[in-house]
Amino acid sequence: MAFGFLWLLPVALQTVVLGLDFYTAGVAEFRPSIVGGNSEQLLAENLEGYLQLIAAGNSTTDILVFPEATLNSVLQLTAVPAFTEQSLCDESPQDDAEIAPFLRRLACAAREFRTYLVVNVKEKALDKGSASGHAIYNTNVVFDRSGAVVSRYRKWNLYLESNTNRTESPQLATFRTDFNVTFGHFVCFDMLFYAPAQELVEGLGVRHVIVTKMFNSELPFLTAIQFQQGWAWANKVNLLAAGASLPQAGISGSGIYAGVQGTVARVLITDSDVGDRKMLLARLPVNPDDIIPLEEEPAEPEAITSVRLKLLQQPDMDMFSTWELPMVGGSSVNKSICQEDLCCRFEADWTTNGSVPGYSYRMGVWVGRRRYEEEQYSSIRLCGLFACRSGDAASCGLLDSQDNVVLLTQGLEFTKLLIEGEFVRRPRRLISPSTLSASGFYPLQPSQMSWATEEQDNVTLVRMQLKQPQGHLMTFAIYGNYFDESAGGGGSSLVTAPGVLLPLLLVLLLTIKMYFK
Repeated sequence: MAFGFLWLLPVALQTVVLGLDFYTAGVAEFRPSIVGGNSEQLLAENLEGYLQLIAAGNSTTDILVFPEATLNSVLQLTAVPAFTEQSLCDESPQDDAEIAPFLRRLACAAREFRTYLVVNVKEKALDKGSASGHAIYNTNVVFDRSGAVVSRYRKWNLYLESNTNRTESPQLATFRTDFNVTFGHFVCFDMLFYAPAQELVEGLGVRHVIVTKMFNSELPFLTAIQFQQGWAWANKVNLLAAGASLPQAGISGSGIYAGVQGTVARVLITDSDVGDRKMLLARLPVNPDDIIPLEEEPAEPEAITSVRLKLLQQPDMDMFSTWELPMVGGSSVNKSICQEDLCCRFEADWTTNGSVPGYSYRMGVWVGRRRYEEEQYSSIRLCGLFACRSGDAASCGLLDSQDNVVLLTQGLEFTKLLIEGEFVRRPRRLISPSTLSASGFYPLQPSQMSWATEEQDNVTLVRMQLKQPQGHLMTFAIYGNYFDESAGGGGSSLVTAPGVLLPLLLVLLLTIKMYFK
């Protein structure tokens, strides 16, 4: 099977800039081979793709990260030690025979190219309490520059992974590097919950975070880069996010983020059904509070025409309290909208160029509880402006695969946009910016908008504002995830997300075809 194009996005690689310490990180957007061979052949193709990307770094990187579920299958399992004194590349008779050759080959690559390496695998572990005698985990494994295992993490928040086990409690996985950085790491769906993702930041004080992902983007608040940048910004952390690349199933999105300084490298496959194999490289400061050079900010994206990436929609948008903007040029509004314990104030000025936009816009507030699978919930408080296909609130966040999003959002420019929200204080929550532009389908950068929080008596006042006029807006919102309320109460509605099943079922069907070829 052809591997397609192999890309390496270059940056100037240095370890010290203006007296500040930096490290060079890489994240892979990786299209797995899932059809066209048996499980052993597909594993070999995926491994070869990994090795090509590692080699393309040419020993210039400090750490490389590959995404979730893009290497081996449940028919090609491997043992994963929690820690090893020596490199897995140096096999000895005393070693665990269950450690698969492909894992040892990756250990050798880490040693050969002198880089820390993070990969995600399907792991087989001894479990005497189970009928089969073993458990299967969705596992991150980290190699140091010698190929020794320095950290292991088994995914806690599983999503549609019926053949995968969980540990007895969430693990907090960290490792210390030789470039004076301590990383925490977890897997995909974990990012929506307090344990382990938020607990690494708040409980352990981790400022450098790694996530391996196979993520389904959802409009208008949770597309991949939008969510990743907002999470890193709100937590003031450096974030390395490596994503699987299967846009035909709605899966794409990888990036490198420098906390409140925004995105420094990113990719989201929107205009093709075919994924990619691409390594993004960027420098990040060892101290996330240090200012990165201006040249590290990614170039302005090219305008998107049709969006072929299959996108989900936030369920039941009609449960929001909303107000529709009149599509009249030279208009302005100063309006407050409340729902339950959340009140938000909106100020907006906008102009039109005479053409009729294909989208309308609504300002809205929602306090609710949404379900993902079984008993997994997120309690959400949000307020924002978002694009809609019609005057009906249920159309907000809808996008057809043939839509030209630039044309749909042209004709209207916001010359001023301010949102202030009074978010009730809770011990465990994350309030983050959630923005999206049709120009590139990426979030706004800190150079384009401001974000500030102020603690008051019983609420946190959150304020976000455009710094410059913006057209082509899809979303401009404050997104609050309240973790302690997720087990019950705390909202006006319970919203299930059945639409998420379709793209994931496509992946499952393709995977089953791979396993039993």
